[in-house]
Amino acid sequence: MIWRLLRTVAGAACGAARRFKTDQRGNVLLITGLAIFALTFATGMGIDYSRAMRLQTKLNAAADAAALAAVTQPMMLNDNPTATTAATNMFATQSAGLPGLMNVQPTVNVTGNDSVTSTRTAVVSYTAASTNAFAGILHMATLSIHGSSSATATAAPNIDFYLALDTSPSMALPTTSAGLAQMDSKFTCTFACHSNKIENTAGGQSMPKGLITGSLSNNPYNINYSLNYGSTVNGSNGYTEYKIDAKGTYVYYNAPATKTISDTRIQKMCADGNGYDTCVYNADGTFVDSYWYALNQGISMRVTAERGAVGDLMTLAKSYATQNKRTYRAALYTFDYGASPYNDIKTIAPLTSNLDSITTASSTIDVVTVNDKAGSGCPPGPTSCNSNQFLFTSFQSVMNKMSSDMPATSGKGTNFPGDTPQAFLFLVTDGMSDEDVGSGRTRAAMQQAQLDQCTALKGRGIKIAILYTEYTVASIQDDEPNQRAIATTAITTPKTIAQQLTTCASSPDLMYTVSTDQDISSALQTLFTRAVATAKLTR
Repeated sequence: MIWRLLRTVAGAACGAARRFKTDQRGNVLLITGLAIFALTFATGMGIDYSRAMRLQTKLNAAADAAALAAVTQPMMLNDNPTATTAATNMFATQSAGLPGLMNVQPTVNVTGNDSVTSTRTAVVSYTAASTNAFAGILHMATLSIHGSSSATATAAPNIDFYLALDTSPSMALPTTSAGLAQMDSKFTCTFACHSNKIENTAGGQSMPKGLITGSLSNNPYNINYSLNYGSTVNGSNGYTEYKIDAKGTYVYYNAPATKTISDTRIQKMCADGNGYDTCVYNADGTFVDSYWYALNQGISMRVTAERGAVGDLMTLAKSYATQNKRTYRAALYTFDYGASPYNDIKTIAPLTSNLDSITTASSTIDVVTVNDKAGSGCPPGPTSCNSNQFLFTSFQSVMNKMSSDMPATSGKGTNFPGDTPQAFLFLVTDGMSDEDVGSGRTRAAMQQAQLDQCTALKGRGIKIAILYTEYTVASIQDDEPNQRAIATTAITTPKTIAQQLTTCASSPDLMYTVSTDQDISSALQTLFTRAVATAKLTR
């Protein structure tokens, strides 16, 4: 009986097994159920891997910060062990508290900045482990991560700065759109021209013919008469004279309406036939010009902005010198003509470590005076426009002067025995060459002959940084058609002003452009910071 029951049960079991083997119903559910386990683990391990990569990214940033900490300019004044400690501490601070991080092992290697080289290299590498949440079930408790970063810097050098500032008439361009509009409205000329005999070209109210204003109530130029300096003076013919310039060199007359004045100078200036009887003139009897007007109105021009920019730069340089424990010296020049034979630019201040004296000297910077009396629009020194190749913007003269004044070979600026300061030439210019380099008047961007001079200076180890006060088509909108065509060509065609200045500079990042409505002082400080910056990540 029992055996019969067992055979029956066994037979039934075998039958069920045969049916199960051939039955395909529900197989998708079975496969899916089995696959869920694999998908779950794959997803979990993806999450573990993503977290590990996030931690690696953060540790890479910590390594970057640590490497840079070892080569900051203040740290370059310390020895390599101190820099190593600083980098190690920086890495520890940046990596502390990161969740899921284990076994962080940083390695810091600092070399250089010794008696052989003033360049330091810091390499920060690390290994670590990221804890797993899902892969731990498979006995993979962590994922290994690693990375490295290096930075290099040269110890801040002792530097000699040679600043050459463009003071050509085009630098009497207002720095703001509002200033451009005001000059255009009053004189149909955006440039504030500076002439020592404007009466030769004065023509009615479109030019500053003595800036004839009529009366205080009829003042088309809106001259600022509130600046009264000194006492009122009664002239011999009964007219009244007021000093309205801080230097006491400019006055205005309120002449009798009848204009029956025996003083021919006043008759010439005030008797315009339109009823105007108040006019402004220089103390020597010549007309004031639109440059004087811009100063009277407080219109910021590029040339006046250069004055403030020099002072601000000297303040910044002093702070850098103090911070880096280095010596900075400076010399100041302008593109104005120097002494006869007029192929030399003007020295405003010779090379000195007294940076405050450079600031003081910069107050004398002024736009070149146009020699209308004898030179037909040339600078006042030369007897002709082509005299000794000097015109208004002579890069040839600038480079000749720098070649003479700057060292035959620039030093590296270290404190090692026998070394000398790093020599830097800073040019501030609108880049429009106006000179004769042997083939007639240029009126264009820098020529190859001038670029060759730049190359020669750089070959002596001298670094060249250029602040480009952008020359724009808008600034020449009131010029004669042929003048507009000349300037437009220099701005827009191949080998443009900007391109040539970049070629002259020691590197593209040392050619910096400042446009209308931008601050020249801030731009010059940015260029200075770029010039003295040395620390950089290399990997």
